[in-house]
Amino acid sequence: MTSTETVDLRGAAATLLMTLYLRRQDARSPRPILGDPYAEEVYGRIEHDVHGLWQVTGDATTVACRAAILDGWTREFLRAEPDGQVLHLGCGLDSRPLRVGAPPSSRWLDVDQAEVVDVRRRLYTVPGHVVQVPASVTDDAWWEAVDPARATLMVAEGLFMYLPPEDVHAIVDRVVTGTPRAVLAFDAVAPWTVPVSRWTPTFRAIGTEFRSAWQPATFAHRHPSLRELDDISVYDEAAAHEPRPWVRPLFAAVARLPALQDAMRLHRFTTD
Repeated sequence: MTSTETVDLRGAAATLLMTLYLRRQDARSPRPILGDPYAEEVYGRIEHDVHGLWQVTGDATTVACRAAILDGWTREFLRAEPDGQVLHLGCGLDSRPLRVGAPPSSRWLDVDQAEVVDVRRRLYTVPGHVVQVPASVTDDAWWEAVDPARATLMVAEGLFMYLPPEDVHAIVDRVVTGTPRAVLAFDAVAPWTVPVSRWTPTFRAIGTEFRSAWQPATFAHRHPSLRELDDISVYDEAAAHEPRPWVRPLFAAVARLPALQDAMRLHRFTTD
């Protein structure tokens, strides 16, 4: 009999269950966007009481589109740098190192809070070159696990909006200055979503909120060595890939409204 794991998290860490749930919904679709082959089994092994998390669960299409783009960027990096290093920050219960087939020659660090990594270790079997690091991404100590000689990709999905701006900039600085070549891939939210998050029923139920938003001028000033490769609206992607024909017009309408189009965007930068 397959064992089950009890998960009882609070704050931003609890959103990992919502993300996993939505990836499972996408995987169940006749036309999945991400098609996470691990989501169904892993979700089925979790016993949870997340205090109202499912009142508002969001949309599986946007979550799947976001993950699919980041997976694509990760595969592209590993093709170019098979001996490279991936820092998977705020990894939650994401199966990304298994989905993208990280080669044995690479080094992969899954970083998240200790209670999350504890559950993760019990739910996933990962190869030896994937290292599970139990630490807050804002801690200094875990950086000792980073190989400073390897080209490095930092992937941060659903993370930076929950951190204060100075913590986000500090993480970016560490990656840029601590590795010979860096690529950074992350999502960010529009400024108007920060105050709105404080009144979202789901976030209020689990005790979290957004704490920072995308400020392109500030980011460019703070990190002048970075060159932007991509800036993608998640809603543009959702409008293009939504599998339900009757929902596509809704995403297309949202994608044409500047405020909503910018609600969540994906960014990729490089030090090259």
